[in-house]
Amino acid sequence: MKALIPHLYAFVLPLFIGNMLHMLVVKKDMFRTLAKPISIDLFGSGKTYRGFILLPLMCACCSLITSLFTHSAPLLSFSTGFLLGFFYMLGELPNSWLKRRMGIPPGGSNANYKWLQLAADKLDSLIVLAIAYYFLVEISFMLLVKLILLSFIIHIIFSWILFRLRIKKSF
Repeated sequence: MKALIPHLYAFVLPLFIGNMLHMLVVKKDMFRTLAKPISIDLFGSGKTYRGFILLPLMCACCSLITSLFTHSAPLLSFSTGFLLGFFYMLGELPNSWLKRRMGIPPGGSNANYKWLQLAADKLDSLIVLAIAYYFLVEISFMLLVKLILLSFIIHIIFSWILFRLRIKKSF
């Protein structure tokens, strides 16, 4: 468990705080000029330039703050946080593309595959992040698997909380 703790500070905490901050920005419709869809035809209206700019910056700032507690190199932490936020956004795109091909509206779900879609919505970015994190940071494969599983569980809990608080439109 000891080896997992630093990765929680470097991986999980900045991503979840950054994502919650981003959800608040979206909910309050802040930075409206950046809220232009990347491609409505390919990914729907929910994948915007705002997400690709703000989420990496928010994750980077959160990583910088956590570096103060973990005694990590601030610039390296900031850079890692930025890259993780960017890869998180990249990981969202294939799932959005697939849902648009299936005719599922942004934020919607297919009643026939509700649980499969829920898992895909929570795992899509985590898988891309895991690949990026594996190459960015020295981490064993088994520790990475534990980190993904823990992140998946936390992602479900936070999504439920944000949905119940009406910050997110769908669980």
